[in-house]
Amino acid sequence: MLLLVVILAPVASVFYGSFRTGPPGSPDAGFTLQNWVTAYFSPSYVSALINTVWLGATVAALSLVVGGTIAWIIARTDTPGRMQLALLMIVPLMISNLITTLAWIALAAPNAGFINAYVRGWTGVRTIFNIYSFAGIVLVHVLHYASFAFLALFAALKSVDASLEEASYMVGYGPVQTSARMTLPLIAPTIATTFLVIFVFVAENFSVPTLLGTPVGFQTLPSLIYYNMAVTPSQPNLAAASGTVLVWVAIIGTILQRRFTRHSDRYVTVTGKGSRQREVRLGQWRYATFGLVALYLLLAVALPYLALVIGSLLNFLTPNLRWSAFTLDNYRVLFTEDNLTAVTNSLLLAGGGGLALTAIYVLMSFALGRVRGAWGRVTDYVTIIPTAVPALILGVGLIWTFVGLPVPIYGTMAILMIAYFLRNIGYGVRQADNAFNQVSGDLVEAARMTGASRLRAFLDVSVPIIKPAIFSLWTMLFIFIFMEVSATILLYTPATRTMPTVLWNYMGSGSQPRAFAIAVAQANIIFIVLYLAERWFKTLRTSLDK
Repeated sequence: MLLLVVILAPVASVFYGSFRTGPPGSPDAGFTLQNWVTAYFSPSYVSALINTVWLGATVAALSLVVGGTIAWIIARTDTPGRMQLALLMIVPLMISNLITTLAWIALAAPNAGFINAYVRGWTGVRTIFNIYSFAGIVLVHVLHYASFAFLALFAALKSVDASLEEASYMVGYGPVQTSARMTLPLIAPTIATTFLVIFVFVAENFSVPTLLGTPVGFQTLPSLIYYNMAVTPSQPNLAAASGTVLVWVAIIGTILQRRFTRHSDRYVTVTGKGSRQREVRLGQWRYATFGLVALYLLLAVALPYLALVIGSLLNFLTPNLRWSAFTLDNYRVLFTEDNLTAVTNSLLLAGGGGLALTAIYVLMSFALGRVRGAWGRVTDYVTIIPTAVPALILGVGLIWTFVGLPVPIYGTMAILMIAYFLRNIGYGVRQADNAFNQVSGDLVEAARMTGASRLRAFLDVSVPIIKPAIFSLWTMLFIFIFMEVSATILLYTPATRTMPTVLWNYMGSGSQPRAFAIAVAQANIIFIVLYLAERWFKTLRTSLDK
């Protein structure tokens, strides 16, 4: 019951506040429908909703095409270095799309972008690609979410029963026809659910459309919500009403995703025990497919990182790379008291907080596994709700829930941890469930027969067996929390600032090279954590096996 209160209270506060003329608890506030009328029917908000849906659908479709193509190359062909490429394909998903956005600003800003300046010097063409555009927003998102699509489709392709594909080959179909007529229909549930998940993630993102869309007048609902909260005079009640639109979009997407998952048993030929699939021999084309995957990794990781490093060493963003333009001052700023506080807070929240959340999610998975019937289904859906609620709206709900309480939570690390707990609950509990499913029930029953309680059997039998998966979950939570900006931007104070909020504020004030320096430091920490996690816990390999 306490869990339900913690999860549902912020969501309830958002809906309640959307019908008020002032913040909940304000003595002068009354009830009104005007916020909903504006959010649901005014032309600017309808246009923003259309932009949001169109952006989400475009990114989801292109991410499936890019990620699915690479998944097929790595899973089904004789492309050289496939295992190494598969591990590297996970890295773009671990890098914040905010960092990728900054990198592509350095690369493709119309006047000062390195790529545009280089091409201009050779051809005279002023701008070949403007990152401040709908295409730029799509590019940044696709570079991030193609990695997500790869993970989902790579696992699905590995689990397809190879005997059915062999039958297709035996009747004379080639690799392309077999993939189109046999493989794609078999993994249709995975394709559909991956599309919906990416759509929901993109629809709630505010940082990329705000940075890249605002200069050209392209607004999405999340960017409008952010301006309603951040620009004086703020309009939190209108922001809450606008957020309910996204809540419906996200909940519908989540329900459809779970429906596709629930009915996936109809595709009984997709199993985890299929025989080894036939390897498509590409001949000399295998080097072309290797180059295709390498090109994606270049655009998603290597080139952006190089651009960030160069941009962080400049006095100001300029394509004229003379020695006089370079400086280390942007990195010296990192060692000021305020920025060191942000680095410390980020490491504490991601490291210690991530460890605490890992323990909570594992215990929740154990407890929820004992709940049966209708109550179990209700609890299962409730744990999904915070994942469906856009992070900005979750922040508004948390402010309204805790700001008036006698318990001093607002303005402390505690409210950030509650936000991260709610933000990642769907992922954390699901991953813990997946880990427990690997534990044989016979082992647990053997412990019970010796007199151990359920909790003792859980601690002495299940936990040691799934320890690698637990450490893998902690690693992922560390990265998610360390990169989180959407759920933090409305909740932090000067004492609880984090690296992403400092980065965001530098961009807002026009100090791009300093933002690049923060991004480089953040990316380096993520790379170190990923390297150590893969070496110690095989985190990346574990992700590929799911």
